[in-house]
Amino acid sequence: MHVGTDHVERLLRLLANDAKEHAVMLLDTEGRILWWNRGAERIFGYSAGEVEGRSFELLFTPEEIERGTPEQELATARTAVAAEDDRWLARSDGSRFWATGVLVALRESGGELLGFGKILRNRTDLKEQLDTLRNQVQALRVTNRRKDIFLSTLSHELRNPLAPLANAVQMLRMMERPEPDVRDSLRIIERQVESLRRLVDDLMDVSRIGEGKIELKLQTVSLHDVVARAVESTRPLVEERRHELSVLMPAKPLLVQGDADRLEQVFVNLLNNAAKYTPEGGSIWIKGGTEGDEAVLHVEDSGVGIPHDLLPRIFDLFTQVESSRPHAQGGLGIGLSLVKSLVTIHGGSVQVRSDGPGKGSAFSVRLPMARTLS
Repeated sequence: MHVGTDHVERLLRLLANDAKEHAVMLLDTEGRILWWNRGAERIFGYSAGEVEGRSFELLFTPEEIERGTPEQELATARTAVAAEDDRWLARSDGSRFWATGVLVALRESGGELLGFGKILRNRTDLKEQLDTLRNQVQALRVTNRRKDIFLSTLSHELRNPLAPLANAVQMLRMMERPEPDVRDSLRIIERQVESLRRLVDDLMDVSRIGEGKIELKLQTVSLHDVVARAVESTRPLVEERRHELSVLMPAKPLLVQGDADRLEQVFVNLLNNAAKYTPEGGSIWIKGGTEGDEAVLHVEDSGVGIPHDLLPRIFDLFTQVESSRPHAQGGLGIGLSLVKSLVTIHGGSVQVRSDGPGKGSAFSVRLPMARTLS
């Protein structure tokens, strides 16, 4: 179907004039207003008759006029065809609004400049939303920084009494043939001091990671050795809660490039987490293997499980499964956050799976395999 040129031009005029949410205007080569639509009348508060022949400078705020912004827009459009802008503009009553728009140079086919077309829209709502988001981001940064300072201060303050406590336990152990009840008490104190030491170390590491101060001592590490040390470190808690711990590692070595102490810290935290949230007499498994060029270790348990709504946040700092459950022994909720951070800086990833409360959980750590010479 052929549409006549006159009909198309009539439609374009109607479109330009009836676009109530957009200000559409035509300027001459010097930036004087030749015509504008009803949308511009509504947005700026001037009738077409009031602005015809006047410089479009009257739409700008005094600060923008002083900076020479109107002239810059015209110059940019002349050389670059179009000048996009996002700025405050002024209404006839002096009030301001945030506008997004474009100024386009209009030329003959031979290149002669005939004038300019300007289209803009009031987006004060968008500006307010962006400012709110920026303020929220800044507030979160400040809060996060205060959190890091608090954790750093707290961990140092808690660390100070640890050495005297450990020394006192050793001195008591040196007593000649301590009574059985004294020996039992010493074992309890030793376990609690060691738990407190690990907690303080985790707190310090969380603050170091937040400040980007964690340094890895990279070497080729056997995950068999890492798991063995982690199992030995968590054995007292596992035995105390009478868990059945099964370690299923492949015969072939699993070698990764990493920091042995930090990787041990990862699996100590995962095993401690499993032990805390698994009822007495429950089961814990560590299963190792490979997938492609990654070493994969799963830490699974038959514990209280994780609610589905908590799964996306389980690695967030201070997040923990509801500790009011009969068998749960929740901590501060820093262990899993530290696990994720340490695995990530090793170039790996960690995921969690649980079918819900009472159905256990499984954490999977994936680490790049170390390249070996063939």
